Amino acid sequence: MKLEGAGIPTVLVATGELRLLADQTAADLGLAGLRIVSVEHPIGGVPEAAILDRADAVVDEVLGLLTDMAG
Repeated sequence: MKLEGAGIPTVLVATGELRLLADQTAADLGLAGLRIVSVEHPIGGVPEAAILDRADAVVDEVLGLLTDMAG
């Protein structure tokens, strides 16, 4: 969130369970429009292959949010 506040476009990746907290924290920090993408919860204790699958599932969304700066 510090990078976004400094004008460097970012996408925060949060698990679905923590999405509400991520949205609220961003709003509290004056970043209500922060781009946030949700992945399946949890991350800890999950096999690496599952994490890679989750990343693959959202990579296009993340790239889209970073490249569509007008939206």
